[in-house]
Amino acid sequence: MQYKVLKWLSYASCMIMLLVSFNGVVVTRTGSGLECGRQFPLCHGKFVPGTTIGSLIEYTHRLTAGIAGLLALATLVAFLIWARKRRDFQIYAAIMAFFVIVQAVMGALAVVFSQSPPIMALHFGFALIAFASALVLALSVRRAGSLERYQEPPAAQRVSKRTRNLTVFSAAFTYAVVYTGALVSHTQLAKMSIVLHIASALLLIFVLIVGHMAVRNYSHIPDIRKLGIIVIVLMIALPLSGILNLVALGSEYYMFAPMLHTLITDFLFAFLCFMSIRTWELSRIPAREETSVRVKKTAQA
Repeated sequence: MQYKVLKWLSYASCMIMLLVSFNGVVVTRTGSGLECGRQFPLCHGKFVPGTTIGSLIEYTHRLTAGIAGLLALATLVAFLIWARKRRDFQIYAAIMAFFVIVQAVMGALAVVFSQSPPIMALHFGFALIAFASALVLALSVRRAGSLERYQEPPAAQRVSKRTRNLTVFSAAFTYAVVYTGALVSHTQLAKMSIVLHIASALLLIFVLIVGHMAVRNYSHIPDIRKLGIIVIVLMIALPLSGILNLVALGSEYYMFAPMLHTLITDFLFAFLCFMSIRTWELSRIPAREETSVRVKKTAQA
């Protein structure tokens, strides 16, 4: 019963984080960030917003962010109480709750006080980490199947340190590229745009290499192979959605394109984070030779 409750809490947290990201895109795309004036949490001195579209968009974003914060705190408390044997679950829930609260506070400060473009880009970056933590938590709980202690996989599922390091680097580099993209959208600087295009091309190469290594070298480890396929598909779709985002300016797809781009970006970073954790866990498994030597020494002793 406790496991099911925690599992569905993690699912709900993941969905609400994604909804917050979508609402943030709508607010940015429509320029509704100050439709409630420089007031928080009130909207033009009222708890209930006016009837303008802009104020409704901004107030909806505030409402979903508030619900996300409360749900994240409830999820953290539930995991601290019921998942004491799984410190990893508790860490994921704590990271999620921390960054949800931080990005909500930054959003409120951005309304009351004007913020610089780097700070606004960081606001999106923290929201990205919050969603990634929520997805990692949901996937980890689903994969575990229980709240018992983590069981080390057999030596046959060992992953090389090279694969682990490249995966972790790709996840970190993805965050850097996403932050740069958010900074470009807030500054519209041509020089930053060139840097973004170069970084995006490098990211494409890194992620495709990681995915190729996962599919080719670890076909005997189902979850690593599946993660490799997922990141390859998402990485190919990301630049295509970016192109659609530019083409859709002034068209009927004006709102759909950035939401699709954000969806792919969020899931790419989140799956790379989960893949980094899995490769890190599997890289710590002793090799078969090391295991056999330890067994022999134990038998001789």
